[in-house]
Amino acid sequence: MENTGGDDGVETYLVLDSKTTSLTKALEDLYRDLVRAGCYMRVSRTKIGVILQVMRAGEEKRRIALASLLAVLTLITVYISGLSFPQERHGLAWSPVGYLLGLLVPLIIHESGHYFAMKKYMVPRSLPYLLPAPPLQMGFIGTFGAVINMRWLPPRNRHLAVIGIAGPIAGFLAALPVAYYGMMNSVIEPATGLASLPIAPLIMLLLPLPKTPGPGEVVVLSPMAFSAYIVFFVTFLNLVPVAMLDGGHVVRSLLGEKGHVIVSQLTLTALLIGSLFYPGLLLFTIIVLALHLLSKGQHPGSAISDEEIDGVSAAVGLVYAILLILTLPVPA
Repeated sequence: MENTGGDDGVETYLVLDSKTTSLTKALEDLYRDLVRAGCYMRVSRTKIGVILQVMRAGEEKRRIALASLLAVLTLITVYISGLSFPQERHGLAWSPVGYLLGLLVPLIIHESGHYFAMKKYMVPRSLPYLLPAPPLQMGFIGTFGAVINMRWLPPRNRHLAVIGIAGPIAGFLAALPVAYYGMMNSVIEPATGLASLPIAPLIMLLLPLPKTPGPGEVVVLSPMAFSAYIVFFVTFLNLVPVAMLDGGHVVRSLLGEKGHVIVSQLTLTALLIGSLFYPGLLLFTIIVLALHLLSKGQHPGSAISDEEIDGVSAAVGLVYAILLILTLPVPA
């Protein structure tokens, strides 16, 4: 191992003759040791060997007060949103509390899935944050969702894949009973004067209803069913294989840097074309395009730039494909 020098607190090492089966495992162990010591590492494989960069992590603050404040504000705005639904119907599915629980519980579980996967692999991470938004009465839904940040790259591609899928699968499974209960408590009414939703996540169309709508009738979603509708759309957005969205993590881990770029470009093209036929997709397309531009179409991958696809990565890819299909927006 040769120290090639560095500046700005970065030490660079050149490791020669590194084509051994134990190198990746050794680097993975080193990653954990360095994180414990308050440092980050990045490995680049070249024709002459492996370049190892080690840098000291910046001071990280656990912004518990900020996370708590945002959570309280989000609870308030989402509850107020729930008051916009008809109050003459009774039961949990039609109450503001039902809307609040149906929307926030899956979102929190989604971010918790990421958090515990990062914790398992010792990836530096932020706290999960709920993001408040104006209520439904003002044209929003009460929240901009939730977010958690990786403060550094995960050790290997398989870890990147697991972290990427952990949130969507946890949130999706949490939303399923919410959606079922909400749909079974939805009502069928004459379509007169009622606007129908042009598109819906596929899973919503597969769930049972209290009865089959007849000619000229539409399904009026209960607040809890509507909250699940939103969660499934948010899940689909996260699964889009662009930038550093959850889907971008999975595709980057499976297909590498070039594959990620190609899939991202194809996805954006498909969304743009789809928006011409289904304007309801336009907002999602704008968000995805903005994220793509902010990331310059790139994804840094993992700290140890291995391209190995093992059983774990393959299983994640299968789960990812199933989730993407089930949350795909289709004509309602």
